[in-house]
Amino acid sequence: MTQTFTLRRDVAAQHVDVAPGGEIVLRGKLVCSTDASVIDAATTTWPAGAPGGASVDSGGLVDLEQGGFHMTSRDPATHEVHAIATGDPAPACALAGVEAPCLPLRLLPLARSRLQTAQELGSCLHGGITVEVPDAVLPPVAPAAVPYVQGAAVLLGASVLVAIGWVVQRRRARSPFGRLLDLAKRTRAKLRAADPVVAAPLVPAVEAALGALKRRRVDATSTEGKRVAEVLRRVELRLDASAVEARADREQQAADELVREIESALEAVDEVDGARRGRA
Repeated sequence: MTQTFTLRRDVAAQHVDVAPGGEIVLRGKLVCSTDASVIDAATTTWPAGAPGGASVDSGGLVDLEQGGFHMTSRDPATHEVHAIATGDPAPACALAGVEAPCLPLRLLPLARSRLQTAQELGSCLHGGITVEVPDAVLPPVAPAAVPYVQGAAVLLGASVLVAIGWVVQRRRARSPFGRLLDLAKRTRAKLRAADPVVAAPLVPAVEAALGALKRRRVDATSTEGKRVAEVLRRVELRLDASAVEARADREQQAADELVREIESALEAVDEVDGARRGRA
């Protein structure tokens, strides 16, 4: 059932209950008694006696774009305007303290163009504009398209489930338990890459701690949970220190090998030079 109401002029903006993609139709006009100009939702029509002669301006009573709508058509002759809700931010609605989408009035800029106040312009306007919000009608699905629609529904459902799972997993990872579990997994991963001599006595203890956490035998927020976290951090720090020492040892070994190779090359050069001098 189509909803129809009159556009109010006593408020800065008026909310329209329409979902993104929904269409509205604005019909009607306002006539100014002082200059005979005609204003509808999206245009202003000037009479022949106006400065500059008869003309049609693109600015009307409503700022559709700032209210979260996109105009799809307008007819200055019939004063009918069609627009759809975009779902985009609507600055004018926020400024007026009205829920988006809305129909913000342009009385002030229209009045300024006439060197009037908004109150003076409003007092000369007679007539009205109605707003129609047709109910969305879903087109029937052709039989041949049913499998595709069903497939799309399955994909949409799967996407929703994945999104829900991602949100739940993210919240869990940010929780005290999630952070403690991540610490235990990170420590185990570092043990696998550590020196076997260092890792051997630590692996069973870390595996036991990880198993206890997975079985929820330790509350991450309790005193015991905090003790486990502290021990795991100490292990992680020790592994990081060992990794740094190992890298330093490898760098020193590589440097020693390079130095030996260069010194051997220099000795070979010296021998060649000595042999040349001997022949000379």
